[in-house]
Amino acid sequence: MFKTAFVILHYETLSDTVECVNSILSVNRYPEWQIVVVDNGSVNQSGHTLKETYKDNARIHVLLNGENLGFARGNNAGYRYAKEKLHADFIIVINNDTLLRQPDFIETLLTRYNRKKFDILGPDILSLKDGSHQNPRKEVLDSVPVVKKYIRYFRVTLLLNYLFIDNFIIGIKKFFIPSSTLPSATQGKINPDNLEMEQVKLHGSALVFSPDYLKKYDVAFYPETFLYCEESILFYFVRKDKLTTVYYPALSIVHKEDATSDYLYKKARLKRRFYLKNNLKSARVLLKLLKNL
Repeated sequence: MFKTAFVILHYETLSDTVECVNSILSVNRYPEWQIVVVDNGSVNQSGHTLKETYKDNARIHVLLNGENLGFARGNNAGYRYAKEKLHADFIIVINNDTLLRQPDFIETLLTRYNRKKFDILGPDILSLKDGSHQNPRKEVLDSVPVVKKYIRYFRVTLLLNYLFIDNFIIGIKKFFIPSSTLPSATQGKINPDNLEMEQVKLHGSALVFSPDYLKKYDVAFYPETFLYCEESILFYFVRKDKLTTVYYPALSIVHKEDATSDYLYKKARLKRRFYLKNNLKSARVLLKLLKNL
């Protein structure tokens, strides 16, 4: 019987993480599963609260990072623990603002794997914010010229943010990036009938890494970014190393979205600055990789 492990990255938002964990506890009926919660250096000590809360539950493991390692390295800590300590066959990496509501989630996953193997799988992700289905994603950051345009856009918009005028600029993207490459213009249209698809880019809020992937990699995500572009970088390695991805709508998960960034940055301007700065850094990392593709 395959062993499975859920990896949940936690930072500050205690109620979201507890709700996420409880959703797994309440609906999951598969016998071989465990949960790894990774506290990413929460300054409000909520990681210690989680460790105390679940200390008597043998299925739940709480890891405490000494600092905020970001999305990729934070999740990688949980991935390595699940692989090396728990000897998991499948590692399911989900955001702490997601909810599991499907009792046969793992059984359905294993049925798909036994029918046709894959490296990475993405479920149907329903956004509670707008009701959209977030998988699969259209890959827009797929070439050096496009990423260079995004970098220029992030640089200019970040400067405007520091000058307190970025929120007055409407449509600035069109001067840097063709509208056909904007994620907002294509999201939800790549698969209107919600059919199973292979070799697609998957949303980072819920990813299943199979035994095939675990045999090849000691990490889930490329560790050189702090936040953003993880999906595009992962898909870069899918293409480079000829991995198999699958969007499988028979699996489903609910996504509340942006819980941590909303909590940390109440002012819209500061939230935009955080978004722009980290997107700029991550896009530069992606650009270096694409130049070697």
